[in-house]
Amino acid sequence: MANTLSEPDWTALFTDAEDQAVASDQWSTLVEELTLAGTLAVANGHTMTRLVEFRIQYRKAARHVAQHGAILAAKRAKIGQWNPYWAVMRQADERIVVLEAKLGIDPVSRGRATKAVQRGQKKHKAADAYLGAPGG
Repeated sequence: MANTLSEPDWTALFTDAEDQAVASDQWSTLVEELTLAGTLAVANGHTMTRLVEFRIQYRKAARHVAQHGAILAAKRAKIGQWNPYWAVMRQADERIVVLEAKLGIDPVSRGRATKAVQRGQKKHKAADAYLGAPGG
């Protein structure tokens, strides 16, 4: 099993070339941010992929809401109806917030995120220095 994080095949997830390009840019930005924070791990790959997917869905829904508004004119009734893209946008935003927190991207959770430790490496604690080496 490979121990590297590969970028997903965005062509399998998105048919629109612009969405594919934005997804690739989003992925690169995530990898860079998590690498700088020291929290990039192969185990985060699925969460990162979902975050990119939700960001694309949010972008598409927000574009529709910006063009047509949150309330659409009803065809038969005199009362407008909620734009379904408004609900998609809100739900995508909620998921984005949760996934960013899981990855330690947002400012509130950034301080709580722990550094990724490679398998086989021991994570050193402050108590290790205090207690000294075993048997010493």
